[in-house]
Amino acid sequence: MTWALVLRRWVLAALLIAAAFLAWRGGPGARSTSLAIAGIDAGSIDRLTVASRGSTSTFTADGLAWQQIEPYRCIADALAIRDTIDVLASLPAYQSFAVDAVDSAALGLDRPVATLVLAGPGGEQGIELGRRAPAGRAWVRVGDQVISTSDALHALVVSSDPRRWRDPALFERLSPELDRIVLRQGSATMVLERMGQRWSMLEPIQTRADAEAVGRLIDALSRVRAEAWVADLPAGDQADVARFGLDSPAGSVTVAMTTRSMKDGEVVASTSEQAVEWGSVVERGTGLRVARRVGSPAVVSLDERALASMDPAPESLIDGRMLDVPASTFKSIAIDGPAGRFTLERREGQWFVMDAAHPDGAPARDPVVASLLVALNEARAMAMNEQGAPEALARTSISVTGFDGAVLGSLAVVREGPAGRFGVDCGDGLLRIYSERMLLPLEPGQYVR
Repeated sequence: MTWALVLRRWVLAALLIAAAFLAWRGGPGARSTSLAIAGIDAGSIDRLTVASRGSTSTFTADGLAWQQIEPYRCIADALAIRDTIDVLASLPAYQSFAVDAVDSAALGLDRPVATLVLAGPGGEQGIELGRRAPAGRAWVRVGDQVISTSDALHALVVSSDPRRWRDPALFERLSPELDRIVLRQGSATMVLERMGQRWSMLEPIQTRADAEAVGRLIDALSRVRAEAWVADLPAGDQADVARFGLDSPAGSVTVAMTTRSMKDGEVVASTSEQAVEWGSVVERGTGLRVARRVGSPAVVSLDERALASMDPAPESLIDGRMLDVPASTFKSIAIDGPAGRFTLERREGQWFVMDAAHPDGAPARDPVVASLLVALNEARAMAMNEQGAPEALARTSISVTGFDGAVLGSLAVVREGPAGRFGVDCGDGLLRIYSERMLLPLEPGQYVR
């Protein structure tokens, strides 16, 4: 076989392939176009309506941002919407037929799986999506034409859920400046309230809350996301509310923030609230629960991680420190226990210990004083007990006074034997339990140089 014969056969094969491709693109009643919808300026589209999976959503552009306006208002995913518009604007037309020249039912266009309507300065343009075809093809209808195109748009609108273009966050723009958080789980209620920069727990026990832990809770709530959209309930449809177990929620989280402004020379306070509640299990064994933002018609599902972030253990939010005042404000520390009574006093930056043997005060050992201050201000309880300390344990009282003479804190300390754990009652009825390795010097001899 000569090279000339091989070359002629390759050329013949190429011509046959080209002829077959042209024959396939042609055919009676068919015409070839470059785009399914010609003349779309994707950048000017400012409104998109999508009907899919039994629901219809309308999105509008506000500059570079997008929001859903129907069936309710919420922030939308601008990137996902723009990707869809770009795909639609570049959708190819492999074949095009007049509507009356094809069997619409056979192509799935008698009952479209989805419809989209684009709107902009140039007017509106709609597209109906039919069934998919082999080799990455699909059928669509644009006006009076039925078009064979790629299935790229189907992948975005049919295989996925356009409701995912909604902002999945259940809490909107949570601020660290929240004033109040109420968490309910069944009959149990936990209430947190902020005063200035400090948080307090009002229920189930009144005590100091850990500001850092509350900050982490607020951050976790701001990241609670819907796993999927289950339904959009009509306003006042109590039957569907009950069907999802939301007529008597299994749990809820309510956050509130108060802002103040001047009006007619007077300070006017305005409080805004957001609440999320969850109900019954969506599917047995999945751990998913339906939930909704109160006031919104959308019912969504939440995974176990989202639910856990809205149901923290109360002890995780309690301030585990003995005192919530900076050590720089301490003037004196009075300690009275089985080892005797003594006082530590700060004089011009130097600590002195005063007891029966040193009534005028002797210089205290700095490392031991530092250990005491760390224990009072920084040590975190490893557990907590509402039952208090056993009466049989000996108690040591610690009273801390500030430079203005005010008592900054009064503590009662017990210990489970010479090498056991420490228990500290800070005056709130809660016994904070600390590790046996905590350095808490309670004897006067430990401070004398």
